[in-house]
Amino acid sequence: MAGKRVAKSLVDWAAFAERVPPGEKDIFRLFKAKSTGFITKIHQYPESLPAIDFASYKKLLKNPKLVETFEAGYAALTIPYPTDKENIKGAVSSEEKEAEADMKKQVEGLQAMISEAELMLKKLDTLPKPHEMTHEMFADYFPESAVDPEKPTMYPHAKPYQPENIPNFLK
Repeated sequence: MAGKRVAKSLVDWAAFAERVPPGEKDIFRLFKAKSTGFITKIHQYPESLPAIDFASYKKLLKNPKLVETFEAGYAALTIPYPTDKENIKGAVSSEEKEAEADMKKQVEGLQAMISEAELMLKKLDTLPKPHEMTHEMFADYFPESAVDPEKPTMYPHAKPYQPENIPNFLK
């Protein structure tokens, strides 16, 4: 039983606190206080059963057989340590491995998106500054956003408000 008692907390509370959003700091403090309370309650009891001097009780009591019965029962007393009968720890560790594999896939996808975004930024850096760009240059660089003189638009000059994008417009 001596090796089973946790000497220090397995939780890195400082790292945990860094990851808690500002709006949930109070809940985190309550959770940490409750955890500390549980650990304090566990540590207030001795790690092993206290030793009882049965010899002094044999001298004091008239029936030493009763003391011997109690001594044998006390020696045979074992308090079982909780076991994981349903293998919950194994299930959690397998789920953790699956989540880690999924996370690696997500990280790879995000790294690909980052590299695409960096390429786009490099392309945008090659463009002239907006105050130096003319309408013709804008039309060359961004043909889908440029004003087409062959196809005038109606106020408020946004695509959703144009007649071709409004169902049943003047039909």
